Amino acid sequence: FVSLFRNNVQQYPQKDALMGRDASSHWKGITWETLGSTTTLLSKSLLSLGVQPQETVGILAQNTPQWSLADLACLQIRAIPVPIYTTNTAEQALYVMNHAEVKVLFVGDEKQYHKALEVASQCPTLQMIVVCDNEVPLTEKQYSIHWNDFLALGNSPQYDTELDKRIAERNLDDLFTIIYTSGTTGEPKGVMLTYENLAFQMVGHTERLSTVDNTDTSLAFLPLSHVFERAWTYFCLYKAVTVYYLDDTNLVREALAEVRPTLMCAVPRFYEKIFATVHDRADASSFVKRKLFRLAIATGKRVLALREQGKKPSFVLQKAYNFFDKMVYKKLKEALGGRIKFMPCGGANLEPSIGRFFQSIGINLKLGYGMTETTATISCWGDDRINPQSVGNVMPNVQVRIGEENEILVKGGMVMKGYYKNPEETAKAFTLDGYLRTGDAGNL
Repeated sequence: FVSLFRNNVQQYPQKDALMGRDASSHWKGITWETLGSTTTLLSKSLLSLGVQPQETVGILAQNTPQWSLADLACLQIRAIPVPIYTTNTAEQALYVMNHAEVKVLFVGDEKQYHKALEVASQCPTLQMIVVCDNEVPLTEKQYSIHWNDFLALGNSPQYDTELDKRIAERNLDDLFTIIYTSGTTGEPKGVMLTYENLAFQMVGHTERLSTVDNTDTSLAFLPLSHVFERAWTYFCLYKAVTVYYLDDTNLVREALAEVRPTLMCAVPRFYEKIFATVHDRADASSFVKRKLFRLAIATGKRVLALREQGKKPSFVLQKAYNFFDKMVYKKLKEALGGRIKFMPCGGANLEPSIGRFFQSIGINLKLGYGMTETTATISCWGDDRINPQSVGNVMPNVQVRIGEENEILVKGGMVMKGYYKNPEETAKAFTLDGYLRTGDAGNL
């Protein structure tokens, strides 16, 4: 993955790679060339602190370009980025920092900075807290440093040789991250994912999502601390897609209108809200508009039902669909920016009727199923025959079988190495013949 991202730096130097919002809420781009030079500086700054191969670096921040810059900088020196949820309490963050033995911690805004300071003295391995927002006042000097000042630490040729050495020594067996599960049934477990896991998913998603290319734009508003948005962002960077980072999830609606993305990950709750809003507005409209809306949705569902059977609509039905596309569907699509190519959806179950609704109006949802332990996707909807009652077809080269009590068992190159410092839980997670026990019930 490091090689691929560095190749993109050479191939698309002046193309915007990352987009973030400045202090005035205007979108500001970072070109691939700047992405490469900034990542190199950050990597050398980490080397200046003595970060060794496969040592850990924490990231406790909202979605910003700095999140991915810090992430990529760690990967270049074979360090292991450990994301921490911004919703975590200070005590929960401390558990992750101590269990992973975090050496450097990147934090986003003032709130996350003070959360980190609250527990910094209780983390023996912590050397530095890098505050990504240069406007946040630093309230102590032992740990704290601003992003720009941290960058300056790497502005020396003395670390060039070591950086080249680290990149040359890259290994598919290295961990590229440790992601801690929520810990709702006990202490959080650190899921160890390797570059081989990541490579497997890049190959599988390229085959399944073959239409993604460097003309696309993606809006990242789900937390990068979660495997879903993070793995998707990696795939976007691999494909040279321009990624827009939204740091405030309350502004999704405005961001969709401004960015007009062609791709965007979302969770079922997002679609449920849109579905409810659309139907509430239709119910409150005039008799004629209500009738038109209902005819449009009925027509869309008839076309979708034929697609599910692998059939084509009749000439008359297709004409009706085209008419409603201009009169009704287009307006609904505009709520998502009007340019959506497809939208990966995961994280929970999507009510089939809601999935059918979006598919019937021409919004291509890609409902999928996956977990942290499988580097995200296990299965997802295809482009041709969609069954809204399912979570799609199994991804390429992934094996799924149903075990006792209908438990979904999974095997493939995307399955985790195990749980960090937890051999007992790792052993429990696998069958004797190497299948991951998902803990989820399902059927084929």
